[in-house]
Amino acid sequence: MSCDAVTSKSGKKDQKVKLSLLEVVGQSFSIGPLVDVALFLAIVAATAGAVGPLAVLLASIGMVAFSMVVAFYASETGGAGAIGDYIERAWGRVAGVGALGIYIISLVFSGAAGFSIAVGVLVSRFFVLYFDWDCPWWAGALVVVFAAWVLNLRGAAAATRVQLLLISVSVIPFLLTAVAAIIKAGSANTLAVFWWDNPYHGDLFEALLFSVLLFGGFETAAALAEETDNPKRAIPLALVGTVVAVALLLILCSYAGTMYYGQEHAGKTWGNVMDGYAQMAENLLGPWAALWIRVGVLIDFFATCVGFTLAAARGLFSLGRAGFLPVVLSNSNRRGAPSGAATLVLFFALLTIVGGLWVPAEIRYNTIFVAATGQALLLVVVYSALSFGALRLLWRSGKQPWWRWLVFVLASVAPLLAFYGTVVPLPDYPERVGFFAGIVAIGMVLLWLGWIRRKGLL
Repeated sequence: MSCDAVTSKSGKKDQKVKLSLLEVVGQSFSIGPLVDVALFLAIVAATAGAVGPLAVLLASIGMVAFSMVVAFYASETGGAGAIGDYIERAWGRVAGVGALGIYIISLVFSGAAGFSIAVGVLVSRFFVLYFDWDCPWWAGALVVVFAAWVLNLRGAAAATRVQLLLISVSVIPFLLTAVAAIIKAGSANTLAVFWWDNPYHGDLFEALLFSVLLFGGFETAAALAEETDNPKRAIPLALVGTVVAVALLLILCSYAGTMYYGQEHAGKTWGNVMDGYAQMAENLLGPWAALWIRVGVLIDFFATCVGFTLAAARGLFSLGRAGFLPVVLSNSNRRGAPSGAATLVLFFALLTIVGGLWVPAEIRYNTIFVAATGQALLLVVVYSALSFGALRLLWRSGKQPWWRWLVFVLASVAPLLAFYGTVVPLPDYPERVGFFAGIVAIGMVLLWLGWIRRKGLL
């Protein structure tokens, strides 16, 4: 389904602006690493205790291996609906279209729409903290989703350049804080946090499952295959390079936070503070570092919204172009951006914000965990199809290097662990709402597949 130019509503051909490798990396790297450090590493600490860094390290190894699986597919094929193309190659046309449908919904569940309420709450809290102004949460959410829509209408080049610039600047205080924490720890620095036999360990297995999900979204760069001059080289490098970079950042910051709060207290002290990394920065470097980190979190949430919207719109564009969804979704503007699909994603985001008006204020921020739970269920289905499909392709292709078998088997473990952690035990309320929403989404995709097959489109 790939092409070198797209057709706008006027019927004219519009040449796409080609993306550089760094711009593709900007799409992939911007999906949540700073949010993970600032907000979610505390959850790893609360679960694993002193061995949080070990959980992050093990998850990193598995996800680097999984990124090599996705890179294997990307070196062979891929268009605007790259994930669907990959799974089609391994499991057939029907599976590929169905998997792309599930993947697009997972993107809408998250940054493309589902995180919009939580982003608005964070914007509101930021203005209260620094300007003593009670900015309505919905106003911040609207600014973010409309800005993401405008950027995506300007084309992938504009969106990815902004993402890369924002994240490059925002990561600085995170690194400075980590280095300062390690220096302050002095003789307390130890490799014991990377060893299970630590007397202050918690539930390593549960923390490992959550740590795997910290990497979700890196594969969105694959949707830009048609935007690059040499996708069979640029996309694999961006995928693997991004996961390695994110892994190093997460391991460093997890270790630094554990050293700062102490092995004995990391699980309770860091784990019970939502804003623990920013507080750590304020105590070590000063209020300016905490401000920079909080701004960085907002920026990363915005970049995540842009990235997920970009990938979701290109997936919808691909399905519309193939005739599986209304043809209006295959429309593009003069910049080559999928305007019809991007506007549909904006509609879902606005619908989510309207729904947020009925969510009680005290639990409004928790909608991010509801959305993430639904996204996690959908992502692990797609990830499992990719990893086991890669093993199937290796088996069918005959002789392969031994290391590829080792890497691909290792990669298959990561989504299985994430799936187990998603369903055992079942999430509590309100996260359970997201879990069942994911089940409903899978059912809707199956019904949609049945419909397009009956119509003879598939």
